Amino acid sequence: MKMPVSDSPPALDVAVEELASDDVSRLGGATLANFSFYASYSSHATELFWVKACAAGALVAAAPVVRLRKRKTTDMLSQSTRRWAGPILGPFARKTSLLVDTSFLAYDDRSPFFAVAGVDRTAVKRAITAFLKAQRKVDSIWIAEPPEEAAWAASEGFCQFQTLPMVHVELPVGGSLEDYVATLSKKRRRNFRHEREVFTAKGATIETHLGPLESNRPLVDELLACLEASAGHSQFTVPYNDVLTDPRAFAAQRQTALVARQGGKVVGFMSFLEDGDRLMQCHGGLDYERSHEVQAYHNLIYAGIEHALACGCRMMSMGPLNNETKRRAGSVLRPIVASLWNRNPIDAFVARKLFVKRFEVYRGEVGAALPAAE
Repeated sequence: MKMPVSDSPPALDVAVEELASDDVSRLGGATLANFSFYASYSSHATELFWVKACAAGALVAAAPVVRLRKRKTTDMLSQSTRRWAGPILGPFARKTSLLVDTSFLAYDDRSPFFAVAGVDRTAVKRAITAFLKAQRKVDSIWIAEPPEEAAWAASEGFCQFQTLPMVHVELPVGGSLEDYVATLSKKRRRNFRHEREVFTAKGATIETHLGPLESNRPLVDELLACLEASAGHSQFTVPYNDVLTDPRAFAAQRQTALVARQGGKVVGFMSFLEDGDRLMQCHGGLDYERSHEVQAYHNLIYAGIEHALACGCRMMSMGPLNNETKRRAGSVLRPIVASLWNRNPIDAFVARKLFVKRFEVYRGEVGAALPAAE
């Protein structure tokens, strides 16, 4: 389906089309390629596709879209709210939603609307959004962007609020792990030494594995078990996890996996995509029965920092702020604004008045300071 958008100068033709490798190179890099890779593993319930905008036949912009078919929207609410809202709303809670964000782009902290230089980005966003609103059997649209990119959606019928910020670790370019540690506070330097000593004393080690990992099936199985354990321990529901952690996709993904072992057993891992001078975390998981006693998570973060420095990266991204260990390790929290549109006026009213502040990922009104650590 193509839909010309006449009010965007010049006129834009918007359509669902695959993004060619040349287009990926023009608009971005490794993170866009990662979305295109995952699109081939789409399921009926979780479908990934690109929406492209062209002017005079030439590509000017694209956006990654995830279609979630007939999912229980109450699963996205806080745990206390889910318990009563799910049974009350029942089948009425099953909606088809479109997500326009960077979940499959290694949780990049940028806008998910990619455009060539010189293009009116706001016009592109309005054109692509109009196209998405016109899609049949779509109940809601969720867009996630940094605050400086999100203001346009307020006039397009979207309800807006802050969601989980993205965690960055800024690095001394050309420096070493010791140079990085020297930038930390006295307390964090003490914690670093203690956590490294515990890890070593327990006989734990970290290995580096370059993906794809499919030739090492035993390793893949252990990493998938860690992913499953972390999902089970998380307070957050990830509605697209059936594709994001699809065993076939995970095994074939081009990623660098840092794997913590103790006694020959995997106790945790983090994996990354290298995108220019940025190291972007795309996966992570722990064996919750054994990882804590060896301080595996902390040491994997340090190993990630050391790997990023060796690659000449200026920063390491750890994705959304979904645990306190990330907050303590991060040097920058990048705010993210969610923009939510509902087709049905009743759904829109319920979302605004009842559910928005009860979303598990809700972090405050737009413009408000991020909540302090608990």
